[in-house]
Amino acid sequence: MTAALAAGASRPSQAALRGRSGSWRQITMTGAPELQVCIELRKIRHRFPGHPMRTDTLLSLKPTGRGSLPYLRVAILLCPSFTLTPMASFVDALRLAADRQDNSAQVYFAWDFIAAGPTPLAASCGIVMTPTGNIRDIESYDCIVVCGGLLRAMPGVFPEVLAALRRANDRGIPIIGLCTGAFVLAQAGILDGRRCALQFATISEFAHRFPKARPVTEENYVIDRNIITGPGSIVAVDIAMILIEHYGNAGRARKALDYLLLKPMSTRILSRRKPYQEALDNASQLTASAVAVMEARIDTPCSIDELARKLNTNRVRLSRAFDAEMKTSPGAFWRRIRLLQARELLYGSRRTITEVAYETGFSDTAHFCSSFKKHYGMTPLEFRKSQRPALEEAGRPSWSGPAEGQ
Repeated sequence: MTAALAAGASRPSQAALRGRSGSWRQITMTGAPELQVCIELRKIRHRFPGHPMRTDTLLSLKPTGRGSLPYLRVAILLCPSFTLTPMASFVDALRLAADRQDNSAQVYFAWDFIAAGPTPLAASCGIVMTPTGNIRDIESYDCIVVCGGLLRAMPGVFPEVLAALRRANDRGIPIIGLCTGAFVLAQAGILDGRRCALQFATISEFAHRFPKARPVTEENYVIDRNIITGPGSIVAVDIAMILIEHYGNAGRARKALDYLLLKPMSTRILSRRKPYQEALDNASQLTASAVAVMEARIDTPCSIDELARKLNTNRVRLSRAFDAEMKTSPGAFWRRIRLLQARELLYGSRRTITEVAYETGFSDTAHFCSSFKKHYGMTPLEFRKSQRPALEEAGRPSWSGPAEGQ
């Protein structure tokens, strides 16, 4: 995975590159007057074990052009019913890196909270915040962070927020989408053709609303040029670290991680590489969007006709795409990933076979057992019993569950 830092001056400042030797492997410089500084992450595979390097995941950050402190001024847009954890995780990392000690002074980094919707500005948990900045002054900031909230509250986002995001994207400044902040970025039209990270519970709705975007659920965050998106929670700390290292230095990032009691390069989202990932990486946008919906609706599959309508296409076109790219029909592929999930649940949980069937979208246990045996050559109960030695060797209690069909 490659990250590119685009500098707008003829040469990078020492402040911009200071302290990077521990974080970056190579720096190559080309182009004038617009200098391109290409940076490859040294330890990216520790963050995403098993994931291939992708050349389309690029980070392009402009220097602020400011010769004095703070390094970066950040506008934090709080959407109606914003989720507290990602916002607090991001801001606290920035706060800890912003001062020499732990005085919480905004010396090296500065930020304001701006209402992206009507006030009073309440989080989804009920905490009310007072804005410290105004959307009218958004052009004075070097970076915009959109903290999303409950989807039902999204219509309350001001239209001027969407216009401000489009102007910011034209300027090329960093734009961050936390939690459902990706919905706001997509609504502004700046995620078309770009990859973005979402939480698994929202990806189906996102894919339906914004078919031109390329959402994923298995990554801590996604970097695509000047836009970074994350699914929420403490993953926001990792995103803050990127900005702190780019605009400050690695020492400030380490300080923040130490105070937050977090290990650098630790994986926040655990996932295994999918057996169909290679084919999916080379698939069309239509197929990728369809698979994203399928993965989000493991427990509630719909008909292929309905899936096609959600993707603004028809069954014939969708079937042709799957036949050509995934070498199977959409229905068979969806059943396959449901059975993959069922196998994981049988191996790693204490759910009964009936519960596994329900959680993977099968109408009854008999149908589930029949489909599982046809695909894997053994019943769910036989599979679970076959995993006992591996579970016991790993120190986990084996679980044979009740009799099959119960």
